[in-house]
Amino acid sequence: MPAATVAGVYAQALLALAEERGSTMQVIEDCRETVDGLTPALITQLNDPRLGKAKAKDAIRGAFTGKLSKEVIDLLQLLIDRNRLGDAPIIFAEAIRAAEAKVGLVRVQAVTAHPITAVELTTLTERLKKALGPGVMVQTSTDPSLISGLTLRFGDTMLDASARRLLGEMKATILSAPVGANLWSE
Repeated sequence: MPAATVAGVYAQALLALAEERGSTMQVIEDCRETVDGLTPALITQLNDPRLGKAKAKDAIRGAFTGKLSKEVIDLLQLLIDRNRLGDAPIIFAEAIRAAEAKVGLVRVQAVTAHPITAVELTTLTERLKKALGPGVMVQTSTDPSLISGLTLRFGDTMLDASARRLLGEMKATILSAPVGANLWSE
């Protein structure tokens, strides 16, 4: 997400503050923990108007003081004040992505129709490193509905080389082809 998005702006501000204070690595680690721990149910409870902003902020301070960096706690409290706590997971994910991009790390999610072998993973990783740079980390998963092939997702980019997509395109082409009255006549 670019900085022009709400998440991008908050993420860049968080990273700038962390860099200024020399706590970038701790803030990024705290962002990872917060993304996992800040469930939709918890966000809903903290956003409940009956609870109120003051009590929601007290709950954040009580739950996370000593466990998360001051920068992350302050950001959570600011998001409560601005009625944007629901954006917190996206903001923290963007902060993680931006920090990784800054050091040249590119996370690639590869989804294949069948489990990928170690040799195939090595080949895929080497080819992605040639295209994207040496900081490529490939995470794999399987989705049998792809039929064959794979999809790659990194950053805001999605590459789909699956049979499911190709068959879908063929179907769309066939269904959109003009059919005349003389289709079966000579």
